[in-house]
Amino acid sequence: MRRITLSVLLNLVLITSASASEDLSSVWRDLFTRCRIAVETGKDFDATGLRNLGRDVKTVAPVTDPRVPFPLLPGYQVTEQRWEVPESRFVVVEAEFPPHDGKARRSCKLEIIQGAKPISTAEEKHLRATFFAERDELLSTGRYERWNPDPIFSTNLGVRLAGNNPHGCRVVSYLNIETQRAPSFLVTGSAEQNGACGATPRFARP
Repeated sequence: MRRITLSVLLNLVLITSASASEDLSSVWRDLFTRCRIAVETGKDFDATGLRNLGRDVKTVAPVTDPRVPFPLLPGYQVTEQRWEVPESRFVVVEAEFPPHDGKARRSCKLEIIQGAKPISTAEEKHLRATFFAERDELLSTGRYERWNPDPIFSTNLGVRLAGNNPHGCRVVSYLNIETQRAPSFLVTGSAEQNGACGATPRFARP
């Protein structure tokens, strides 16, 4: 009887774990697609069903080296708009980088909410499989090309729009996950690349 009970409990744990991973993948695919479409088309992000967490300015410190008397890369400020996803560990972060010649580049990404349960290796596996399915679907249209980030995390996957978006930018969409080293994390989304491209800034400073 004890063996049967333990077997039943183990099966329930495995089923619950798989179900949770599939739910996470489903939410990820929906939000990832919303981010990708917004950045690729230059349109507003579809925030239907999400809670507005407001706008903030993030300061990125300059890159310095004690052997050099000046910054290797200058610091800058990024305007961010955040959206909370009800009953999910995800938060959506829209970002607008400092204007260059009156044009600002844009990104839209998903992160795990601070303090939420970290991504597990099982969830990473499901998300990776979901990304492969999404990428294959995009590549089959002939409007995308393979593009993978540098292999520095346990998952490094990407795809790129073959041409420019309406703002003259190349757009990359990516999935970066780290579960093999602490702290684990997930960052995924879409971003305009080239610094010379972009559009008139959309976000007013808070």
